[in-house]
Amino acid sequence: MKALKIPIIDMTTIKKLLPHREPMIMVNSLLEFADGKAIVGFTILKENLFVADDEFSETGLIEHMAQAAALYTGFKNHNEETAAKEGFIASIKKLKIHKLPKIDDHLITEVTIIHEIMHMTSIKLSTFNKGIEIAHAEMNTVLKE
Repeated sequence: MKALKIPIIDMTTIKKLLPHREPMIMVNSLLEFADGKAIVGFTILKENLFVADDEFSETGLIEHMAQAAALYTGFKNHNEETAAKEGFIASIKKLKIHKLPKIDDHLITEVTIIHEIMHMTSIKLSTFNKGIEIAHAEMNTVLKE
């Protein structure tokens, strides 16, 4: 894949950086990227699988956070000319959801890499809606070989 420029808001490019496919894509922009950090965006649409009663569920919020981490990894490795690798959430720690977002809300998630070794990554994630933190967590993820 050719060198990419930030921000990335084109879904065709986003899909190349993720192993996920519709209807399970819970990110739609990579706004900033630096070694060990990224800012990822997502607009919640009414058709989303995780929307009920005009609210985005806890499960959807956790999946969005995990995919924000996956997008960081996909962008970091995009020059390797291989498909984005599947990964798994190994653990979630310190999860706190303050408020569930609604349809048409635009989430901004900050991804901060705490530690990376081999195929395991510890990540701190903070998700904001309208400038207010609505959730944060630490996750450990493992890439599938």
